[in-house]
Amino acid sequence: MSSLHNIYQNFLDTVASCSVPENQIFRVEVDCPETVPIQWLLQQKSLARYFWANRSRDYEMAGIGESDVILPNSQQRIADAMKQIAEKITGSKSRLRYYGGCRFHVDSGKNDLWSSFKSYRFALPLLELCNEGGHYSLACNINGSSDRDMVLKTLRSVTFSCSSTTPVLPDFFDRQDLPDFSGWEDMVNEALAAIAAKELQKVVLARQSLFHSRAKVDPVALVHLLAAVTKNVYLFCFEPIPDRAFLGASPELLYKRNKNLVASEALAGTRPRGKTSAEDNQYRKELLHSDKENREHQIVAKEVCAALLKFCSHVDSASEPQIMKLENCQHLHTSVTGLLNENSSDADLLEALHPTPAVGGFPKEKAMSWIEQKEPFERGIYASPVGWMGLGESEFCVGIRSGLVINDTLTLYSGAGIVAGSNPKEEWRELNAKLACFLKIIKKEL
Repeated sequence: MSSLHNIYQNFLDTVASCSVPENQIFRVEVDCPETVPIQWLLQQKSLARYFWANRSRDYEMAGIGESDVILPNSQQRIADAMKQIAEKITGSKSRLRYYGGCRFHVDSGKNDLWSSFKSYRFALPLLELCNEGGHYSLACNINGSSDRDMVLKTLRSVTFSCSSTTPVLPDFFDRQDLPDFSGWEDMVNEALAAIAAKELQKVVLARQSLFHSRAKVDPVALVHLLAAVTKNVYLFCFEPIPDRAFLGASPELLYKRNKNLVASEALAGTRPRGKTSAEDNQYRKELLHSDKENREHQIVAKEVCAALLKFCSHVDSASEPQIMKLENCQHLHTSVTGLLNENSSDADLLEALHPTPAVGGFPKEKAMSWIEQKEPFERGIYASPVGWMGLGESEFCVGIRSGLVINDTLTLYSGAGIVAGSNPKEEWRELNAKLACFLKIIKKEL
């Protein structure tokens, strides 16, 4: 680690001497020795912390501090955030990436857990440690309008005493589900009545599970532990202020863009993993041949394709759903790709795709209204777009399998798609299966 420390000292000299025009952002980037980004991030305690890893884990970013932040003013739509970011990075010759997300319901205010979160928030980290396909780098994003002395003071506070020791979480106790099973059963039956009356085809209902711990919860430590028990998921942690963070291990891509190429997917329909290979295969067969699960899945696949066709000259999708296997669940999965029209933007894509029927329902507007009226809590950033945007490229997952850390509490969210034929008890079991990776970490089946 001493070699990284020495590189960093030279790096600071470069940052101190570079010239940045006012109201512009300049990136200083150097190669560095192999360093596990999240282990490094664990040691940084006094600044805003950001972590992002894609599903294949060949891109990881650990960031501290904030060089620039995009927040709503009079406009509340995430599309406006995308337009602001595009203006900031247009003409940049370096890889500036803004990380963040938005709230599921822009104007909802049912739950004070989310009272300090805006309708959207995107940040350009001040300092980043990245792993991109085994290539490690340090980068500082210098905002020309910032106080350079303050920036350097912040950068000099960074520590490089990384530890490979597995972090330990405090003990958790007291689980509170909202709704409880009785409330869930009522809510599902009410949704089934709306579906039978042809008011809805599908609605995704969610549950909030609150856990208390005996000490403050380090959200970065929680994500570090999630990484060890999950595969093929996005990992993220956004902690803009100390002791308050949104984090998760999401299996679901909303969309990924590389210039005019875009990829998305439908991920809906669930079975648990089996305890034996025979049981696992039986669940797989049930999932593939279930009429209810396939109807739920096809609603999502059809709507994702329709959303992309608005902005693409051509869209392709897999002819039949495949099985995506995770540690605790398996899902029906259909990949979708498209060729974007010349003037299509990230603002267009986000506004068209969010929320997919995998987290909202169908028809979209009716399902969104139904959820906002019937769910007894606010979703906040749960099930919303979470990711990053750069120049001509972006990647957003759906913020599911996620939770909110506030001081000594952890609030987890899980959802299930309700269509004709859904059973409240089976859907409740699905909610529990989707929390399994978190329950493994907090040690107790609370």
